[in-house]
Amino acid sequence: MDFAPGAPLSALGAALGSSPSCGRLKHLYRRNALKLRTFTLALAAILAVLVVALDSAPSALAASVGVRGTPVAQVAALVNLNIRSGPGSHYAVVGMLRPGHRAAVTGLSDDYNWWRVRCPWGGVCWVSANPYYSKPVAWR
Repeated sequence: MDFAPGAPLSALGAALGSSPSCGRLKHLYRRNALKLRTFTLALAAILAVLVVALDSAPSALAASVGVRGTPVAQVAALVNLNIRSGPGSHYAVVGMLRPGHRAAVTGLSDDYNWWRVRCPWGGVCWVSANPYYSKPVAWR
């Protein structure tokens, strides 16, 4: 019986089960299936640890981002604009500015892609500096 590369192990195991002279192959199949399950569980555990570790990383990284001064004092949202915990789309969304609403600007990211703004509840937040999403409306 021929098996294509990548054929499921269950198909191979079913075929081996119908052949009485393949006891050694059945043993190898069972042992490798157990190794595959063990590997899968270990990989899932490692990924879970990484997700937890990376989930807390953005807030720690936000403080180390380079920020430049800017003559812009306020920006207005042109669309529903996500307020983020750091300068990047991988940071958590912590609020939203509705179209026309303004935010006080305290700086601009070194890559010119994110405005650092005062959060409505205090502290520092970030909004996109993409001209499709926001525009400067007041200067210092």
